[in-house]
Amino acid sequence: MNVKEEIQKAIKHGIYVGVNTPKEELKYLNELLVFLNKKRNFSILEEEKRSIKVSSDYDDLADVYIHAGTLKIIPLTSEGYFKVFMDVLEFISEKYKKEISNTSPLDPDDDESTEDDGELWL
Repeated sequence: MNVKEEIQKAIKHGIYVGVNTPKEELKYLNELLVFLNKKRNFSILEEEKRSIKVSSDYDDLADVYIHAGTLKIIPLTSEGYFKVFMDVLEFISEKYKKEISNTSPLDPDDDESTEDDGELWL
């Protein structure tokens, strides 16, 4: 699958972010809200809808929400939407990198593999 198809799939179906409870959803959305506002997107969290409305000076650009662990970005206008989409992807990427760096690397001396069958594991 090429990049264009991946982007189309993410726009159509959303991006799985792995949050499962309403509390996790709200925490994730709050972090995203802070990030979007730092990127100079005018964004507000609509707690009753559990979504973020991203706006420009003139128009509402997108609604962002999480359903069943999947982040969805609904365009409200054609202009400006793609920037919001790219900013959300940047947030997801940075969040993923932080999560990966916070996990401890495997201890090379703690190898559970055995060589009983005569095969070498590389």
